[in-house]
Amino acid sequence: MAEENNAAAFNSQRIIENLKSNWLNILIVIAAVIIIVLIIKLVSKKIKKTLDIKISSEKAEIKKRSYTFSAVISNIIIGLTVFAGILIIADQFGISIVPIITGAGIVSVIVGLGAQSLVKDLINGSFILFEQWYQINDVIEVGSVSGVVEKFSLRTTAIRSIDGVIHYIPNSEIKILSNKTQEWSRAVVSVGVAYKENTDRIISELKKILNDFSDEKEYKRLILEKPEILGEGVDELGEYAVKFKIICKVKSSNQWLIERQLRKRIKDRFDELGIEIPFPCNNVYLRNQRDQGDQRDV
Repeated sequence: MAEENNAAAFNSQRIIENLKSNWLNILIVIAAVIIIVLIIKLVSKKIKKTLDIKISSEKAEIKKRSYTFSAVISNIIIGLTVFAGILIIADQFGISIVPIITGAGIVSVIVGLGAQSLVKDLINGSFILFEQWYQINDVIEVGSVSGVVEKFSLRTTAIRSIDGVIHYIPNSEIKILSNKTQEWSRAVVSVGVAYKENTDRIISELKKILNDFSDEKEYKRLILEKPEILGEGVDELGEYAVKFKIICKVKSSNQWLIERQLRKRIKDRFDELGIEIPFPCNNVYLRNQRDQGDQRDV
């Protein structure tokens, strides 16, 4: 027991002595690591700006993949730089780094730090990267979280939801994933009309609206296949409306814009033609002493 205490005291004393004699070298290593990390981040930002300029919006998939690989490579270089800096500083303190560099040493460090989950994150992150489940700027859904992929590393994925909240998800936690913007997207619009309306007339008017919309210069470039009425018939007999479904294959991430514009044109056109778009209506019965059957619609 006494020998162990003496060894511990000796090690502590040796580390303090090494710190006093090598403090300048340690500061230089720390400064070098910080400078390298800053340079890598600046280069990464420069690459992103260059990609924005050189790659047109027509090649959105190529741009997203370039963003993703650039971010991952930057993170890997930063991680290796920090790890190398830690090893050099440990050596300056007089701590043997040979066991850490060897495979057995690395495994023991990982187990000792309880970092098994980190290994799972890195492995799953590698599969995500090389199988291209998603890229930066894709809109994805993971469990109850849905939003734009803002950051990606082999360890975590950062998703910013529509309300501006950013969610950090360990890659090992990603089991089932839905990508809403991979390669191409589909706009889907449901249109309801009153039961009194003639279905053939509705289909005819919808076709005119869709044809006119497809010819608009602003949106024509975003449409991959002309919008159509699903099955050219009634999609559903709802509780208070006859429903038609419109589908349109569009370029990635443009489905929401196309859906909003289609709804606007359908609403405006139906208002001009006097076609009724129904809404829920409830009956409320009011009773008093004089009139037990007074009925009002709201």
